Amino acid sequence: MQPKIIAIIMLMLVLTSCGHPVEPAPTATVSAPIAENQPIEGPTPVSASAPTPTQAPVVIGPALSVSQAYNIKEHVTYSGARSNQKKVVALTFDDGPDTKYTDQILNLLKKQNITATFFVIGEHAAAHKDVMKRIISAGHEIGNHSWSHSDLTKLDEQQLEAEIDKTDEIIQSLTNQPTTLLRPPYGALTQQVVEYAEKSHKIVNWSVDSRDWEGISTERILQNIKKEVKPGAIILQHSAGGKNGNLSNTVQALPQIIAYLKEHGYQFVTVSNLISQNVPTQ
Repeated sequence: MQPKIIAIIMLMLVLTSCGHPVEPAPTATVSAPIAENQPIEGPTPVSASAPTPTQAPVVIGPALSVSQAYNIKEHVTYSGARSNQKKVVALTFDDGPDTKYTDQILNLLKKQNITATFFVIGEHAAAHKDVMKRIISAGHEIGNHSWSHSDLTKLDEQQLEAEIDKTDEIIQSLTNQPTTLLRPPYGALTQQVVEYAEKSHKIVNWSVDSRDWEGISTERILQNIKKEVKPGAIILQHSAGGKNGNLSNTVQALPQIIAYLKEHGYQFVTVSNLISQNVPTQ
């Protein structure tokens, strides 16, 4: 019997050695996120990529820590406070001044006793100082919209500074005070643009785009505003430029826009008053 027992034991050892060894599972890791393009609002969307942080494996666990991308949107004002207690909006007009549409828009605003904010292009302001003086004397606010409407995200540091600084200089020469607002052309931003602009400006884009620059009908402009407007809205329109240089649709739509907003209890303020909540009570 002893030889049989030994044989059985030997057979069992051989069988167990035939199994496949199980390799230890690798440590679970996840790469730190790469900054994605920031969403850009405006007529011609332009990619505003934040710098890509260095990728580093991060062990999954309770103490997970990942690099945070530079969040451009945190540095931009899109609207004022959403308060139904103070239903206010800010009308804003880009790309002027000119001697045709800006004057017509000023006439309409004067008739309605409304103040607005004009984000002006520096070279246009320098060429049409009389219109600028009219904007200022009517109590409207002036903001910086670059010198030549260049995409600031595609400029080197020196070019970027010139686009902003030259426009500031012409505005201050006419208003006797610096402008504190900047709206980048196309709403396009990068970290470099934000960091330079924020030294002396608040960056202001918009929450409602009328799309008037597309040459759409007066009815569609009004529909775009009705669809998006809320208390605290910053409404984008234009006082120069437009499709094929034609902004007659804006001029025709403006009285209807004002009538609609008044009918729904809105009051009109400048951007600075809107975002500082220095607005009248109803």
